[in-house]
Amino acid sequence: MIGLPMLGSVAGALILVIVLLLGLAAAARRFDLPRRLGQNLQGAVPSRARQSCRIDRARTLSVVELGGFRFAVLSGGGSDQLLILPASGGRHAP
Repeated sequence: MIGLPMLGSVAGALILVIVLLLGLAAAARRFDLPRRLGQNLQGAVPSRARQSCRIDRARTLSVVELGGFRFAVLSGGGSDQLLILPASGGRHAP
């Protein structure tokens, strides 16, 4: 049978783990880690093939070149949008 002292130790350990998780989550929000990690993942596309500018707090407009095609990507806000841009020289890509 489980004694009262052992039950108290288990409850104490569980409370300690929960407090540590809450502290780590608060520290991640404080140092804005989710956004910083997201920027590192976005950097996987070569910089010469991607240009972006922030429209407002929530939205970013990016121009991406991939496989000979150029795309305009509006991300953030209510929904993301993708538009195929015409090739340079005024002709549309096939």
